[in-house]
Amino acid sequence: MNRILTAALLAATATLAGCAGLMPPPGADEMAKIPVVRYGEAAAPGGDYVLLYPAGAPLPVVASVSGSLLSKPGLARMEVATNRDVYLYKIWLSFDGKNWMAANQAVGGEFAITLPGEKDSKAPGTMSARFDLKP
Repeated sequence: MNRILTAALLAATATLAGCAGLMPPPGADEMAKIPVVRYGEAAAPGGDYVLLYPAGAPLPVVASVSGSLLSKPGLARMEVATNRDVYLYKIWLSFDGKNWMAANQAVGGEFAITLPGEKDSKAPGTMSARFDLKP
């Protein structure tokens, strides 16, 4: 199961990387015309906006496990925060709102899931996500 998830994530990442490589990042002048919306605020009218995750601001994340195999679903809520401002627009990312790059050129990540007992018959299942800045 872990291999299937890993293969799917790698395929999705490769697809996004290919799309980003086909077009140049937007310029600062072009992006200055698009409204910036801080996470948690109302979206801009018209639907086109840059989303800002401010450094240190709490960002809620919900993890859930459900399905017809389970008699009891699970849900966990947690908060994370970025260590710097992050601006997102479609497949583009900026740390200053002016210089843009394909998001997958700036940030890499990993998602992992293990089943309960997969590593040890008493170990809990795990779901983890990791986001790292690329050098």
